[in-house]
Amino acid sequence: MTTTPRLGLLLLAVAPLLLAQCQSDTASLQPLAWVKVAGPTSERAMMDPGAVGDFDQGGTFTERAIPDGAAVTLYYGGADTTGACAGINAAHWRIGRATSADGLHFDKQPGPHTGGAILDLGDPGRFDDYLSYRPFVLHDGALWRMWYNGSRKPFNCPSGTLADDRRIGYAESNDGVTWTRRYDLGQAADGSALPLGAPGAIDAQQVGYAWILKDGEQYKLYYSANDSNNFWRVRLAVSTDAHTWTKVPGKEFGGAILDLGPTGAFDAFCAYQPSVVKERDQLYRMWYRGCETAGTFGGPSRGTIGYAESNDGITWVKIPQPTATGAALLQGATGDFDESGLTTPSVYLEGSTWTMFYAGFNHLGHYRIGKAQAVQP
Repeated sequence: MTTTPRLGLLLLAVAPLLLAQCQSDTASLQPLAWVKVAGPTSERAMMDPGAVGDFDQGGTFTERAIPDGAAVTLYYGGADTTGACAGINAAHWRIGRATSADGLHFDKQPGPHTGGAILDLGDPGRFDDYLSYRPFVLHDGALWRMWYNGSRKPFNCPSGTLADDRRIGYAESNDGVTWTRRYDLGQAADGSALPLGAPGAIDAQQVGYAWILKDGEQYKLYYSANDSNNFWRVRLAVSTDAHTWTKVPGKEFGGAILDLGPTGAFDAFCAYQPSVVKERDQLYRMWYRGCETAGTFGGPSRGTIGYAESNDGITWVKIPQPTATGAALLQGATGDFDESGLTTPSVYLEGSTWTMFYAGFNHLGHYRIGKAQAVQP
């Protein structure tokens, strides 16, 4: 499988200069030096899987971290152990909630649904009736909003049959604990939040992994766009009411705002799952998942965390970071929970400290949640 040639190597070389032309205040930014924080489990992760019968018995991953001083509320995806295929390949994925007073030791807060989930599988026949995971939660005034991934297929079961129908769902809550799906507010015919692109578009096959930034009176939906060749990129849609979305074409391939990297780059085969922070006026930061090689079926495999900057939240420039590959965060050491790959970063700034929660997996395909921090230079 080949990708469309692009001037990626040149962009990597001149990225800091391009950014300086966009906004002089960002030209002097120093790279963040991320350090992984050892979690309390035997694999250095934040939480162990659940007990027998829990919705997360098979693994924990795809998280959204919301800070409140030193305390953190963690919304996350969990896999059960159902199905005929190994690991999480046939599992049902649901959404849970955990809290921590110190950002390190988490207590799971069981919800009212299957195995203690706070959001169960969708209604039979809906777009999310097999998988419901990857929550993004926004506390928006008196209302809590959640966007999440939904699919009608298992992840990879039977082997070689991938879930290739992911959509973005939407739910609401008055307290961040009890949630109600809002199929009635979906913009797509199946009740999901965002329609697919036209045939041939970079989001023609799947949309997912939403990150929403409330920027003044506008909501910016950064979402992962998947084409018919199973490549993932980042696109943007905007809204004034958080329900009716207008896609904003970016300057990259196919209207992306973040494209694949050049051959040999750490993100040559995927650049998606964005986590976006507006640090100040004319300074937006994005962390995203990058894949250096193709997976068994094309598209993503393994994964590290990359970094980009923007002065308007629309036009982005990738900034190589001080690691061997230019990524911001790399896989863990042999024996760690994240030895084989990283995914779904969730980043925030509190005071002068940046914190990243992320999911990682080992050579057995076991998924856990990890943490890294960096001090603002």
